[in-house]
Amino acid sequence: MTDELIIKSLSTLEDLQEVQRLEILVWGMDCVPTHQTITAVKNGGLVLGGYINDQLVGFQYSFPGFKDGRVFLCSHMLAIHPAHQKKGYGRLLKLAQREEALKKGYDLITWTYDPLESVNANLNIGKLKAVCSTYMEDCYGNMEDTLNEGLSTDRFVVEWNIRQEGREEITLPENSTHIVITEMNDQGFPYIKDYHLETNADVVAIPIPTDIQKIKKGDLRLAIDWRSKTGELFKTLFANGYIVIGIERVQGEHIQHYLLKKTGLRGK
Repeated sequence: MTDELIIKSLSTLEDLQEVQRLEILVWGMDCVPTHQTITAVKNGGLVLGGYINDQLVGFQYSFPGFKDGRVFLCSHMLAIHPAHQKKGYGRLLKLAQREEALKKGYDLITWTYDPLESVNANLNIGKLKAVCSTYMEDCYGNMEDTLNEGLSTDRFVVEWNIRQEGREEITLPENSTHIVITEMNDQGFPYIKDYHLETNADVVAIPIPTDIQKIKKGDLRLAIDWRSKTGELFKTLFANGYIVIGIERVQGEHIQHYLLKKTGLRGK
């Protein structure tokens, strides 16, 4: 169950200053200047605020993007107040973003996220049905906030085709050979024991831990190992025509899997 979340488009300086305060609380780093957000809103961008009892508990910020002759909405930031996380508000804000983007004439929304963050993976790939075929190494350089400190800021670039009603659902065939083997170490953390990069399978599964932040706090070297090995796997598979198109998650497990399908289209 969720409390009633009221979502509205924000455009006043006062509202955007309130967004700044929530951004600082959630991310713990320098916030986006209001002169940037208010300019974006006036020029095809979007800031949505989610309210409970007139209190701002979440927001989403996006601005216009342009690449290869195509205009799209670039979704830069989504944040939920710590006291209201894991209630489904992030998904509601993204669905509201979709509706507002359609009204503005967009048909594509893109954004980046850390592929090792399982909650974001479940929202972006699992629930919203976005896809990914681009891996960016150290996208934002060194960041010292709690979530990013200690790891390179590698990111997935996801694409959400908002005029499509659905997306092909895939599963890993029962007789599939995993190209990544994981085990648990003495600390109770999952690790990649072995992997290989050569495969011709139509569908492959790449694991990530369900709690990379816990691993990072307990064993930073292991977290870095997860970043390095999964990064190599994703970059190789994308270059060979695979695309992330699904999530396989088992309740209570320490890992979950991205499902990638071979398309023949070369990614990055």
